[in-house]
Amino acid sequence: MIMKPNIILKIFILILFSLLFLECGGENVPGLYKSYSSRDYLYWSQSRKLNWDDFKGYPLDLNGKTISDIHVYNPSMIVKDNVYSKPKLISICVFDKRHSWVNTRIATKAALQYDQLIFDVYELYLRKLREEFSHTDFSGDDYKSLFQKMAAQNNNALIKTVNEIRKDTSLGQMEEATKLWQYKIDEGLQSLEKYSVDYNK
Repeated sequence: MIMKPNIILKIFILILFSLLFLECGGENVPGLYKSYSSRDYLYWSQSRKLNWDDFKGYPLDLNGKTISDIHVYNPSMIVKDNVYSKPKLISICVFDKRHSWVNTRIATKAALQYDQLIFDVYELYLRKLREEFSHTDFSGDDYKSLFQKMAAQNNNALIKTVNEIRKDTSLGQMEEATKLWQYKIDEGLQSLEKYSVDYNK
């Protein structure tokens, strides 16, 4: 059987669209959330603060020079339901229980408050990313590269702020400086409350 050129073209277009829908639909599976189990990770929460029992990693400094080490991540990805839909942002802020550790012999309340501050900073910058995302036009074909640039700039600003906090507080040893930073970060979180996400839903 010989097909006419226009029929072949229609079939080709149909297959092409099917593949595009499949690709975009597959990206929409919230694998980002499934990758971070509650056994190994703790989602940021306004009401549930860190405690030393959350730090499950093996202490890497037993000489007493370092009290703790915190590992926090705020991965994000841009997805589309199909070729016609608007891109959506999937993003989370998690604390890594397995790689965060504490030397319980010298653990202090001030050190825990400092680690909570760092966790809060990551959540703040994730909200900043969501805010910028909501005001950005992603209608062009380069929406992925546009988002990557946006995420990179946000991450650079996050790292800069974390380094400032480390310096100003002497890694949490200066309690008053830590409290001042916590107040500033809390204000930022409150001002961006509309961009908060209930990670436990």
